Amino acid sequence: MQQKNRVFYPSPAIPLAPVLSEKSIKFSSKSREVNSILSNSQQIHVTSGRAGIALALEHAGIAEKDEVLIPAYHCESMISPVLWRTATPVFYQINADTSINDDNILSKITSSTKAIIVTHYFGRIQDLCKVKELCKEKSIVLIEDCAHAFFGSKGGVPVGTIGDYAIASSMKFFPCFDGGVLASSKHSLNAINLESQPISLQLKSFFNIVERAINYGRFGFLGKLLKAILKVKELAWNSIKHLRKSSGSTAISPSSSEGGYGLDQNWIHKNTSTPSLMTIKKSDYKRIISKRRANYEKLYTALVGLENAHPLFNTLNEECVPLVFPLFVNTPEKAFDTLKCQGIPIWRFGEFLDDQINQEVCPNSMRLSAHVFQFPCHQELTSQELDWMIEKIIHAIK
Repeated sequence: MQQKNRVFYPSPAIPLAPVLSEKSIKFSSKSREVNSILSNSQQIHVTSGRAGIALALEHAGIAEKDEVLIPAYHCESMISPVLWRTATPVFYQINADTSINDDNILSKITSSTKAIIVTHYFGRIQDLCKVKELCKEKSIVLIEDCAHAFFGSKGGVPVGTIGDYAIASSMKFFPCFDGGVLASSKHSLNAINLESQPISLQLKSFFNIVERAINYGRFGFLGKLLKAILKVKELAWNSIKHLRKSSGSTAISPSSSEGGYGLDQNWIHKNTSTPSLMTIKKSDYKRIISKRRANYEKLYTALVGLENAHPLFNTLNEECVPLVFPLFVNTPEKAFDTLKCQGIPIWRFGEFLDDQINQEVCPNSMRLSAHVFQFPCHQELTSQELDWMIEKIIHAIK
């Protein structure tokens, strides 16, 4: 991967991803009757989206000397599962609007091509008509990467139901510690055996969910009480970590839950922790959709007139449920540092591309990697937090 000197910034002043609040959970099943990756007939909950890709490739029989087509605009999490299967990643071009380049995909296919991964960037659903027919004609496995698009549809067809397999990253849409989905409407997943999480991970999952909510002030007076009680937990937790370290045990949680991008082989065949799974299954899906769309629209209205930046997309399709608000910034470096130092939650998908990616391979991927900032629009942001973030963005970019 193309790595740069990493700079350490202060923690975000407002949550980058959803945190648990009193409005997050709704026990009525009607609140979850929406189009999503869970509309697939087969689904299993795993530790992360990258674990889902690894399991999809394993289930499809992808092996050494096989080639897997991956978009040139990517992150390491999309490549490491392919390398885990000892297969070869081959990169195809995307267009300036992040849509896939069907003609370029066709030009990359060889007799060794066994799978194609297509990503629904930032929640916008790709048109898969041509690539689906191509995969059917050449007996190639189609994997929908729904890490950015847990919810949504295109032409009424739920996201993730077109390909042979679909994967999602639950942590990007729910206030959970770990979690991903592998789903399919074409193949039975019953033969995939997952192990339960160790008790250490179950505890860490629970405490992480609660503590993040407390730290961002989501529980009010109750939060202060819980925070005092949880101080006792720290002593026990530090003891557990010390014992595991001295015994040479594996990591206490997958790197995906700690902000890393690599693939932990020890966590591929494990299921989502119980606290995270309960959070996912009892969340108010309709609220998630409506709040994300409303927050996106607020950001769009406020930032569309900037002189040195513009929203990556002009419209928000009525079937789209955004992951983030992507903003194309003309001169990104100074603004990025300024915003990060002020505690603005911001990141850049594809910031570190594979070493093979250059202007010749895919100029659009290089351009998006350097210039697109992603700001949160998730359902747990308050109006005050959005207003504060908008003010800082406008002042930094202008």
